[in-house]
Amino acid sequence: CNHPFVREFIVESLRYWVTEMHVDGFRFDLASILCRDQTGNPLPVPPVIELICSDPVLSQVKLFAEPWDAAGLYQVGTFPHFGRWAEWNGKYRDVVRRFMKGTNGHAGAFATRLCGSQDLYGNGRRPYHSVNFLACHDGF
Repeated sequence: CNHPFVREFIVESLRYWVTEMHVDGFRFDLASILCRDQTGNPLPVPPVIELICSDPVLSQVKLFAEPWDAAGLYQVGTFPHFGRWAEWNGKYRDVVRRFMKGTNGHAGAFATRLCGSQDLYGNGRRPYHSVNFLACHDGF
């Protein structure tokens, strides 16, 4: 995703969807793949993410990341957001499921997740950067 030709193709495609189809936001499934270099290593400042965030056409759209990928990169709370991206909060999902199931020892973690996951998003981000969910396409 961070090869110059590929990242330009991604941004041009997103621009098309915004300008021609009037899409006002995007959810990126397995978004952490956007944070890898050409050999698969994680990048602290991925060029494609930076380009999406700085693009004038894309500056007003909503951006949601599923901040993990199939190769094991798990970035909940650490996805490179540039102040723009919200994240699916997988930790919220996991803790709330355990709490609802009645598993002992999760009341404190449940309260943390319910109150905005400050431990994950307290680094200058707001609670609305966390997308709290319990179930989605991959089951409950």
